[in-house]
Amino acid sequence: MTEILSLANGTILCQLVNHVRPRSVSIIHIPSPAVPKLSLAKCRLNVENFVAACRRLGVPEVTLCVCSDVLLCKLPNVLRCVTALLAVEGEEKDRSRLHSSPEASSSSTSLLSADFLLFYCAVMALLYVLYCYLLP
Repeated sequence: MTEILSLANGTILCQLVNHVRPRSVSIIHIPSPAVPKLSLAKCRLNVENFVAACRRLGVPEVTLCVCSDVLLCKLPNVLRCVTALLAVEGEEKDRSRLHSSPEASSSSTSLLSADFLLFYCAVMALLYVLYCYLLP
């Protein structure tokens, strides 16, 4: 349940973009045990920071989601944005592999990282869909 709320309030999206490119989002509003639900303003700030980071990283404008997509559970738009973010990062890693030494290109850690991100996003998206459509 907390994973679903973290996706809806932008926390997981900000953490995802920071995993793709560290320090892309400098401030992430995270719920505390004392106040487990973020205010709508803080949720919106998280999502706006995620979208701004995606824009800076080169995600095409046509694939960017907007705050209302996340806050109103428009999952296809959010998934399109996350997929584009991973594609942009994958293209950048491919370019850096072409310019690096052969020893560095044989490393499988970057492949594991991209695969993990894709799996993580798919699981979070599934949880988000379940939350949005099964709970009132």
